[in-house]
Amino acid sequence: MLLYFGYNFEDLSYKEYIPSKNLNSIVDTIWIATNNGQEIESRILPDGYVDIIFDLGKQMLLSSGNEIRVSGMMTKFKRVVSKKNSETLGIRFKTGQFNSISNIPLSEIKNTAINASNLFPKLNNSFLEELTEKKCHFEKVQLINSFLTAEINWTVQDVYKLEHSVCESIRANYRELDLSLIAKNHCISLRQLERRFKTIVGVTMKEYHSIIRFNKTKDVIMENPNLSLLSIAFDNGYFDHSHLTKEIHKISGLNPSEL
Repeated sequence: MLLYFGYNFEDLSYKEYIPSKNLNSIVDTIWIATNNGQEIESRILPDGYVDIIFDLGKQMLLSSGNEIRVSGMMTKFKRVVSKKNSETLGIRFKTGQFNSISNIPLSEIKNTAINASNLFPKLNNSFLEELTEKKCHFEKVQLINSFLTAEINWTVQDVYKLEHSVCESIRANYRELDLSLIAKNHCISLRQLERRFKTIVGVTMKEYHSIIRFNKTKDVIMENPNLSLLSIAFDNGYFDHSHLTKEIHKISGLNPSEL
């Protein structure tokens, strides 16, 4: 999950924390977003990851019952509202690694979220209250590290090597996508690979490719405001300026100039 605010807010902070060393192959980061000011509307952009999200703050304990949720991989943006004086913590799993703690087919939760207690009984109101009562971010992260260490099934790492390798191939060659060649290089039929990939990663290979290319292109646009969109389009595997603009708007709801 990638929070995108589009504006600078003095009262809102976003910080990322490296998980404990034994979790580095599973978890990309543990992030905490804190809003000490007014209510803020923002949007979440697809980033190719699955998150477990915790809504912290004592006022949240009496809310909807969905304060701890698993957010599936996204293929399009989502608008969210950051409440006044709120704090949100997230565990961002490396692509294809959520299956180390749950065997749910991730394709079932694409572009949606489910109550985390449905998958993890330990993630209940007591856990949320304990996490909320921690005095500093370091203590919160340590509690998350302990939970993950106890939940991870380390024996499945070898089972999903193929899917992880395919993700690496797509990331390395995001300008072009040749699914038949990827399947051939991994000694598997394209039909089998597509089925396995969607179950373990949560989206199709084409959708994952679009997400990766979008994020690569977004970074180029933001870091190089003077580059022409036509040049950026060609350099990142789009047919032309129109194709780039259409894909960016489809995924983010924004035009390239608004990124």
